[in-house]
Amino acid sequence: VLLKATGVWFSGGRQWRFVDAYEGTLTQKRLRAVLDRGGVIGGSSAGASIQSEYMPRGHPLGNTVMAAEGYERGFGYLPGCAVDQHFFARKRTADMTGLMKDYPQYLGIGIDEGTAIVVTGTTAEVIGRTKVAFYDTTKKPDGDKDYEEVPAGEKYDLKERKKVK
Repeated sequence: VLLKATGVWFSGGRQWRFVDAYEGTLTQKRLRAVLDRGGVIGGSSAGASIQSEYMPRGHPLGNTVMAAEGYERGFGYLPGCAVDQHFFARKRTADMTGLMKDYPQYLGIGIDEGTAIVVTGTTAEVIGRTKVAFYDTTKKPDGDKDYEEVPAGEKYDLKERKKVK
């Protein structure tokens, strides 16, 4: 099925299960091939986090631990990024701040419930109900937040790490 698929959807749940099931397998190679031939990969909740290079909340014992040894790597469909989900609804801004202190090389992306990013090339378009937080430790956003909020309907360049006008 994956040899012909033009799209794949990762459901929610626990992202460590995706790692245990697919990391280093032929299935993982075929998932990458979907993207390489112009297909799309999407996911909700854990299915969003597994797409990042660094995978927050991957600990098998619970979702409150941001960094879990052996479960730090996502599938890398969003290189240089660390994606967390249920972001504002579960008040996870401080968690991402801590992760960015430990891993400043990544672009932190906090996606809220009912919200998504659609990535084309290096541009992420925010769609849905609310907003997405982008954490770039090389810059200090305006105001008292250590992240830049991008509401639905706006875009962010993942490579240049800035809002797109």
